[in-house]
Amino acid sequence: IAVTILAMALIWGCQKKAEEINLDAEAATTQDVPMPKVPTTIKIPDDVAGKWKAVVLEITDKDNSDKTDITVNIGDTVPLGATGFKVYVEAFLPSFTMSGDVFTSSSADLNNPAAKVTITDDKGTEFFNSWLFALYPATHPFQHDKYSVVLKDYVAAK
Repeated sequence: IAVTILAMALIWGCQKKAEEINLDAEAATTQDVPMPKVPTTIKIPDDVAGKWKAVVLEITDKDNSDKTDITVNIGDTVPLGATGFKVYVEAFLPSFTMSGDVFTSSSADLNNPAAKVTITDDKGTEFFNSWLFALYPATHPFQHDKYSVVLKDYVAAK
C-alpha cells in the first residue's frame, strides 16, 4: 500500500510540474522577448575592395527545372531573369565571417564566398534580404514556390 501511495504521489507531482511548465511556456510565447542583435554592418577589407566586379546567380524554375544564369555587377539592380523579380547585389565577401555586429571577409581567398542580395517584385515588395552562400546554398536560401536562386560564381575585376 505504501508503494502505491508513493507512486500516486509521484505521478500527481509530475502532472503538476508538467502543467506548470506548459503554463510557463505559454506565457513565454505571448510576451515580448528581446531578439539578439544581429550583424548590421558590412565591412569590405582593403585587400578585398575592388577585387570583385560581379556575381553570377543561377535561377531555377522549379516547375520545369530550367536553369538561367545572370551576371549582376556589385551595387547594381537588375531583373531576375523572367521571374518578375528584381535583384540588388549589395556586396560580395570571398571569405564571409561575422564578428560582433559586422559582416566581413577574413581574407581575399575564396574560402566561404557569399553575396548580400535583396530580391523584390516590380512594386518594391521585399521577398528576400540576406546572404547567398556559394558553398552552402541551403543556408538561408531564397524561399519561393516557383523559383530558387543560388550564388553560382563570381567575377574578378580586371
